[in-house]
Amino acid sequence: MLREVLIVEQDNPALKRRWFESDYFDLFIWQDAGGAFVRFQLCYDVELNERALVWSDTEGFYHDGVDHGGSMDGGVGEAPILVRDGKFDSGTVVPRFEREAAEIPADVRDFVLAENGPQARAARALAAAQTPVQGVSKELTTTPG
Repeated sequence: MLREVLIVEQDNPALKRRWFESDYFDLFIWQDAGGAFVRFQLCYDVELNERALVWSDTEGFYHDGVDHGGSMDGGVGEAPILVRDGKFDSGTVVPRFEREAAEIPADVRDFVLAENGPQARAARALAAAQTPVQGVSKELTTTPG
């Protein structure tokens, strides 16, 4: 079950970042000062083959894999970044999210689910080929890309 992490680094004073986690998901939500949702990042299959579905009010959707930056020489890896990773498997991920999100605040759950409905999936499919790859660490510090 997803549970909220209560101490989350806030690196943008104009936005509140929230983090919900489970063994399978990491969900990051950004809200403006009025409480409106402006971005989310739903990372899934976090322990085996982590990928991320990202939506923002300015960029729309993109779906990426997570490269954890393993070092070839056995040294310390680099910060994780998002890399292009093809199609979002909504038929598997959305039902699991519905189950695991049952106890998080309804406004958060409903927002993510609404953005994954049929119309949102169609818009995502149309935009997939033209979406830029964004760099991001686990703490979601976006780097220019």
